[in-house]
Amino acid sequence: MMYPATDPNELSVIAVSDFFLGRSWAGVMVSVDYYYGFLQSLIYVPAVAVFDSPEMQYSAIIFINSVLISIVPVIAYSLSYRLKTGKIWKCIITSFAAGGYCCYYAHTKFAWTETVTILLPWVIIWLVFMTADCKSKTARFFMSLLIGAVCGLSFAAHTRLIAVVLALTIAFILEKIFFGKKIVNLVGYFIALAVISAGVILVSNWLQRELWCAADPSLLKNTLAEFFASFPEKIADDGFVRIIETLSAQLYYFVTSTWGLGAVAFCLFAAVFSACVRHKKRKEPQTYELELSVYSFYSVLTVIFTVVFSTFYRFGSDGYYIYQDTVMFGRFIDGIVPLALVFVLIMLFTHSISVNKILGASAVLLLIFLVFAVTALPTILSCQQTRISPVLGLYPLRVGAASRELLNFDSLLLTMSMTFCVMGILLVIISCTKKYRSIIISAIMTTITVYSLVFISVVYLPICRTESVQKNESVSEISKSVYDQTGAPAVTAYNISRHDALMLQFLNRYTTVKVTYDIESVPENSFLVVRNTEDVSALENSRTPFLLIAESSTLKLYAYGERASAYMVSQDIDEEELKAEQNTLIPEKTTIVSETTTTPVTTVPTKATTTTERTPVVTTYSLPSIITVPVDSMDEEDEWAVIE
Repeated sequence: MMYPATDPNELSVIAVSDFFLGRSWAGVMVSVDYYYGFLQSLIYVPAVAVFDSPEMQYSAIIFINSVLISIVPVIAYSLSYRLKTGKIWKCIITSFAAGGYCCYYAHTKFAWTETVTILLPWVIIWLVFMTADCKSKTARFFMSLLIGAVCGLSFAAHTRLIAVVLALTIAFILEKIFFGKKIVNLVGYFIALAVISAGVILVSNWLQRELWCAADPSLLKNTLAEFFASFPEKIADDGFVRIIETLSAQLYYFVTSTWGLGAVAFCLFAAVFSACVRHKKRKEPQTYELELSVYSFYSVLTVIFTVVFSTFYRFGSDGYYIYQDTVMFGRFIDGIVPLALVFVLIMLFTHSISVNKILGASAVLLLIFLVFAVTALPTILSCQQTRISPVLGLYPLRVGAASRELLNFDSLLLTMSMTFCVMGILLVIISCTKKYRSIIISAIMTTITVYSLVFISVVYLPICRTESVQKNESVSEISKSVYDQTGAPAVTAYNISRHDALMLQFLNRYTTVKVTYDIESVPENSFLVVRNTEDVSALENSRTPFLLIAESSTLKLYAYGERASAYMVSQDIDEEELKAEQNTLIPEKTTIVSETTTTPVTTVPTKATTTTERTPVVTTYSLPSIITVPVDSMDEEDEWAVIE
């Protein structure tokens, strides 16, 4: 992978990194109607600051992702060891199943917000258990402040982590109710959570105003303000039906992408919770230890709240009846799946799981599948497009099915059957063996994990790389002819795709790129990028110099105006050839700017009529540029591997 291609997810994150370094992409970000948070961008700042080459920046970003995601299996190992999983090899298997989850591996190969969003729930629960080791009240208070601060900061990664914070808070409350103890100081926790959350909101609103050029946060998607503002409209007509369909599809995705173990997590959570309630009423000692109970509450409630959050996020999507993945959208769930897997493995390794619990899990699976088949399945099968990334966790289970095929009834039935196969194997293991139970369970989890990782490596990621090359080939070729240096005339992207406009800015960090969708608003004295099929006769027939500089498979680059033409001459362009072409276009103009200017004069362009950022000081040529703020983007949110 050399360039971003998940538009606008990756490029928006990199834009914020550049903004923190003093370089604004406001001219192109006005076309992006999705806000993605800023925490991941802060982490990428060193990579963007150190490397000038876009390719090196992207490689450094992927390396940072690899380092960050490698923390997950370390924390998973620490938790499993702390919760008395047993022998070291059991902790290693648990760690491998968590850190080797195929969606973790795949989602961290891009420069979007997924890496830090995946990591934070693990960091939070690790800090909770570190707080439990504090002996003094002072140390525990400051650790509680830290936990609250990290929870508040998580909202800067993605708003869906509200589900994680809510689950943690309820786990603390249940801990107090059932055990009469508090691992953290709740006063310090809530104070830090409130203060940092307020700070995150202020910074987010500042970025939305300055970089996205959106005075009202409700105008941007992916924000809570937008959700509450648009909810009445989304819930109208068949809104409640779509909520039920989406909820059933989300539950289907969770239990299926976990190979059925998600249903086991629900049953084990119910067992822990009911045992705590029963012993509390009888005033008996609790069966399950404090830390294991807290982790069970935290992990499974995080799953439940994330499913609910994802349901409300997707049920009103514009692509609800277009893309199959809209209803099942599982990328939010992917980030918290291994939390539940670790809980299941710890329970399987440390407690005697009865046959009834596995039968109960099978019943839960069957119920979820039946509701899914009745509610969401007809809508999914009626859609004629899908994207792999949002439902990636299903694809390893579609054994024998081509990845480029739409999800059909047979492939969905196959994924359901695979989960029941795992339930059947667990049922046999628990019924027939005790001595080798842990070894067989470990072998099953290792096989599933390795198979899924191999699938991602040889099927999904090569598709992504091919699409990245194809998607960026034209814009990267045209970008070679853009003058990426301070003082160069601005680049105007007229009516090209949002991705191409953002990539132009990414590939030319020292040049200002601005988008417009009105041919009459194209400013003179700029380099103009248009589609090959675009009608630019109005500009060609004008008395202003209009020169073709470069052409790629889908785009053309022109110099439009006296200053842009003269700037080409100053950059060692063939002056005789340029002059001849200019005389052909405008016979009455036989003198170009560079011939009449003997002494360079430093001037500042006049103030633009509408501006999104300050124009840099320009040397030699003083004709002003007009900056036009375009209308909203006409593109839909893009994803990897659109299948029709």
